[in-house]
Amino acid sequence: MDPRRPTDPDTDKLHDLVDTAKDKATDAKHRAEDRSAAAALAATDLVDRARTRVRDAAEHGEEALPEPVAERGRDIAAAVRQQPLPFALATLAALLILWRTLRRSR
Repeated sequence: MDPRRPTDPDTDKLHDLVDTAKDKATDAKHRAEDRSAAAALAATDLVDRARTRVRDAAEHGEEALPEPVAERGRDIAAAVRQQPLPFALATLAALLILWRTLRRSR
């Protein structure tokens, strides 16, 4: 009898149990990979639909505005594109003031 290869029935059961556990772990891994791929695909689809809706709203939203309001919006957008840093700093300052005001009101 070779001590490195016991033929005990309990050892055989243990080997079967280990093999079963490995199979289940492999199956669980494949299911998790499938689910993550499906979730990634669903997220990509959701982002694409949201992007499309935003583009549609941006293109058609201006049509619903009165011309003076739309013109003013275009002027502001052009000014922001020409000098983005001052507008970014002004926005940051406004958000800081809003945050401090809301924090004090608690």
